[in-house]
Amino acid sequence: MEIIKIKKGKPYLFSDVNKWGGKGDNLLKLSEVFDVPSGFVVSSDTFSDFVKQNGLVDFLQSSVNGDDPERAYHIINEKFDSSNFNDDSISRLKVEFDKIKPPLAVRSSSIGEDGDKNSYAGQYETILGITRFDDFLDSMKKVYASLFNAGAIAYEKSRGLENPSIALVVQTMVNPKASGVAYSPSPNNKDEILVESTWGLCTSVVDGRSCDIYRVLDTVTENIISDISPKKREQDKFSPLERRVVTSEVPLFNQSKPSLTKEQILEVAKTVKSIERSYGCPMDVEFAFDNDSKLYVLQARPITSIQYSEENIVLPNISIQKILAKSRNIRNQGIFEGPAVIVRGVDHVNKRFDIDGDLEKMNKEYADSGYILITPEVPPQLEQYVTNAKAMYATECGTTGHAAAVACERGIVYLGRGQNSIPNLLQNLRSGVNIGIAVDKREGILYLV
Repeated sequence: MEIIKIKKGKPYLFSDVNKWGGKGDNLLKLSEVFDVPSGFVVSSDTFSDFVKQNGLVDFLQSSVNGDDPERAYHIINEKFDSSNFNDDSISRLKVEFDKIKPPLAVRSSSIGEDGDKNSYAGQYETILGITRFDDFLDSMKKVYASLFNAGAIAYEKSRGLENPSIALVVQTMVNPKASGVAYSPSPNNKDEILVESTWGLCTSVVDGRSCDIYRVLDTVTENIISDISPKKREQDKFSPLERRVVTSEVPLFNQSKPSLTKEQILEVAKTVKSIERSYGCPMDVEFAFDNDSKLYVLQARPITSIQYSEENIVLPNISIQKILAKSRNIRNQGIFEGPAVIVRGVDHVNKRFDIDGDLEKMNKEYADSGYILITPEVPPQLEQYVTNAKAMYATECGTTGHAAAVACERGIVYLGRGQNSIPNLLQNLRSGVNIGIAVDKREGILYLV
């Protein structure tokens, strides 16, 4: 076991992704200059030793190669939960745990995660709000087990990858007033910086819920195009009383109010531009403002599947009567026509979906032809059921969430929140109807075929 501190101003001289994982390696680099929440990274060999010492090597091999990945993950979770760290590991972890201020965030940092080719966005567990050491050890085991969840295994197979090891990032958790994700530059327009934000923890944005969208065209002239969502109705916050993260309703007066001030938008834009210059490539950055308006960098990784091609898709000439929606919130150029699969509503708290039809059955039925998924939001739980989607329209969220990142890596045409041409689109459109999505470098349209 090796442990390295995340501390501002501490030089990180020797990059070692195999030891600290993608996320850990990036955060160690960032903490030299930027305000990153303090903490430490536990090396990937700790996971390997845990597996060997508990006699889990053959068990994991046989479980992963089985026919039922959901069942296998359930069993792996139980097996990890009943396994233990050795006394030496517990002693060393206790020393580091006692040095940082709770509540803590325990985050995955697999070897291939947050790289320039594969993001692994949303594939593994992140445990927030840890205040007790026993819970900390349990959270480590949950994150370890998530290396073998059904979504992660499917992601690896679709990308031809293998991820046998994982490090852990442990940090003091920022319980922010507002947070979000920024792309520098925007994936479809290298002349602007894209910022998406909401109230509370960044989980709302990365989980594909409603958010505010800002396009920063120039930080000097302060040219910003704002798209404020009045549907920011949920926020995730750490509850000291319950000692866990809870989802609560955003106060009515804040739902239509911008989650970031103009000054904060510009501060985020300048910070992510600086990170982009440091890495020398387009960057995806998670950020948070605490109650004192201090900006923290929570994560940074290269943007995967980015398109700046000079070649431009030509949108089909569709009559106004057939256009269902238009949007500038786009990822991946392309045109696809096929049957619709409609998700009418998403219950994030209970992880339930209101579907027009049987989602699993339609996913199999349209396996060969593909289909267009239309949904208000795109939480990670939905992703495992829509593996055969060829295009997606999310009516309420933007383009920086985990599902959008993974969709783009898979070559799926993605359309974020836009202007719907018909009222109550999700209630009036039925699964099975033939529709189309077309996206060029500037905008996308959803239309009837």
